[in-house]
Amino acid sequence: MRKVIRGPLLALALIAVFVGTVLATGASNFHSTLLSRGTLSAPVHFNTGAVKFETKGSVDFATATVTFDPPSSSGWHAHPGVVLVTVASGSVVRYDEHCSATVHTANTSSSAFVESGDQAVLVRNESTTTPAVTYVTYVVPTGAALRIDKANPGCSQF
Repeated sequence: MRKVIRGPLLALALIAVFVGTVLATGASNFHSTLLSRGTLSAPVHFNTGAVKFETKGSVDFATATVTFDPPSSSGWHAHPGVVLVTVASGSVVRYDEHCSATVHTANTSSSAFVESGDQAVLVRNESTTTPAVTYVTYVVPTGAALRIDKANPGCSQF
């Protein structure tokens, strides 16, 4: 009886993986250049004034420059850890899983944002003439991918 149940369950799992891959939205006119990646092998806990930082195991820090040509999109994605983003030039619009948009422009109070968790996000340069450049720092479990492609969560404007 167990063999009869395992076969269909395995088939359903494989279908879910492949359907998720097929429904994922790819990036367009989006270029990421990894500058460095290093491992912090011991857990840390810092609480200094307004900043608290804690890891519970080995993590990687990675730093990249991400350029969004006009117009461009990161595609829907998530991250397995925490991502800190600073807009160095131009402007990008970040869409969350509820299709809400937030504009982030260089050299303003909205020039930085954080991405984390399993919810799909999409970042776009909606300009038709001006590139946008961001600096990105990833804190992810050691050896993990920096990005996980996701399907459009149902936002009709994409």
